Amino acid sequence: MALWWLGNLVLAAAVIPVVVVLLNNLTKPVRRIGADADAILAGGLTVASQLDLLAGLVATQESVRRIRAGVLAYGAALDKIL
Repeated sequence: MALWWLGNLVLAAAVIPVVVVLLNNLTKPVRRIGADADAILAGGLTVASQLDLLAGLVATQESVRRIRAGVLAYGAALDKIL
């Protein structure tokens, strides 16, 4: 019976450190996932705050069209002069 208890102690002394190491190796990626999730959330909030600026996009596109037409007219005038 004493050998049975001795075997159990030896087995526990070998298994418990292995379990602790495995749990430690498991918690490291879990912590990194939490940090990455927080970074993704911060990026998403930044993108969401920038969506308000899309209203000015229509006016910007119209300005680009008018400028392009002016540049084309200027180029055509230069072709006639030169």
